[in-house]
Amino acid sequence: MKKIKTIFLLLCAVTLFLIGCEDNRKEYLDDYQTLIYFRNGGDQMLKLYRVGENTVYEIPVCKGGLNREATGTATLSVMEQSQLDMYNLENETRYRQLPDTCFRFLTEAELTFASDEDSKVFRVEVMTDDISAVQESDTENDYVLALQVRADQAISSGINLLILHLDIDIPKLSLGTAGLQSFSYTSESPEENPYANSVVLGLDNLWDFTCGLAVHDQAWLDAYNTENGTNYVLLPESSYTLPDSVTFTSGKSSADFEVVINRKSMGLLQEFVLPVYLASSTKPQFVIEEAASTVLLNVRLDPDKIPLTAAMASSPYTNAGDGQGLDALFDGDVSVASWWHSYYGGGPVGDGTYGYYIDLTLNEPLSAVVFKYATRANANAVLAEVCIGVSNDGENWTEIGRVSFGLPTEGLTWATLPAFSHTTAFRYVRFGVVRSAGGAGGLLTDPNGTTACTALSELELYGANLVK
Repeated sequence: MKKIKTIFLLLCAVTLFLIGCEDNRKEYLDDYQTLIYFRNGGDQMLKLYRVGENTVYEIPVCKGGLNREATGTATLSVMEQSQLDMYNLENETRYRQLPDTCFRFLTEAELTFASDEDSKVFRVEVMTDDISAVQESDTENDYVLALQVRADQAISSGINLLILHLDIDIPKLSLGTAGLQSFSYTSESPEENPYANSVVLGLDNLWDFTCGLAVHDQAWLDAYNTENGTNYVLLPESSYTLPDSVTFTSGKSSADFEVVINRKSMGLLQEFVLPVYLASSTKPQFVIEEAASTVLLNVRLDPDKIPLTAAMASSPYTNAGDGQGLDALFDGDVSVASWWHSYYGGGPVGDGTYGYYIDLTLNEPLSAVVFKYATRANANAVLAEVCIGVSNDGENWTEIGRVSFGLPTEGLTWATLPAFSHTTAFRYVRFGVVRSAGGAGGLLTDPNGTTACTALSELELYGANLVK
């Protein structure tokens, strides 16, 4: 059996029985010794929520007039549609009486006032779900519950009608924080990062129920990326914890939860997303508000900038007669006045894997690196292919990344290479130029030597040790 909730009409609370019907009675004292009427007649709005439960509404009827000690009898009746049609013509309305399956009276239709009674209450149960269905099936008519009171005492036609408009709303569930939320970490950030959120019910809660939480799948994220022009990667399941559900208790209109993201296994600069959404409710009458049902936690691990100096760098391919040598790569000056240049014939043969390279000795070990470089103002030997290697002794090298296309061809332009990582930490990094472009460009790994060359204006290194 459905639970019944009692709603009191505005202004008909405790004060109704303290003051009786004093406020309206004086208006009719001159005309009537005793009269009976609706305490709140005319058009009234009743706000309801479709929650799978009926609502009990209390209708106060008052006895007033000069002779307060008189007895009286009041009878409540439902207006016929023909009566409502006449009312509609007179008042330019289009009211339609609710079907009798949408309500029922819980008290006798006839109430008797004793000599010492100023008020009585009719109780009517309205079937909220049924009324909502009627309203949705016929939106052209304004469905009301139109009632009238008759009495054996005098009664005024102006206060013997009650037209209840049933404003039925559907309760909505949403996330307290929704939409795209972006966060970034560094190697110094905590491994576990909590994010507080909540599920919110948009009305005073009278129930105990639960709401399910879940993560959208790859197909959903693919569609999101296509629609928004993004390239987010779904955060692996091993990198987060999320509760399966939250629990609402009566009296609480929100339920808190926490998502914890572990950055330990995240790659540098990869744009991960964890799309958490409100998936279900054990109160099926509650609607999940789609526009506020998903939070996208966009997380990224940023590398630290590694301070570099010329003392940390070496290269057997530096051309002392062209440019300012290795110092130019770390002076912060990206201009026509600052550049490093390689040999362009007559120098050492380029390495078979790394071409013309620059080695860096690190003060602290790293396990992942990101290089940024600026091209020389004269773009006649810009980098066309780059190979990155790492070592722990400066002698034996392991290639961890290569970029063979898409590098800039203009002068004084910055380029950022992808993040490359190794399974173990390393103390040496090799930045190798395998091939250059332009009139002075060419392959720099030829064992027979080459007249090609390359040049840079600036070199920066970012990284992190993710295998501490």
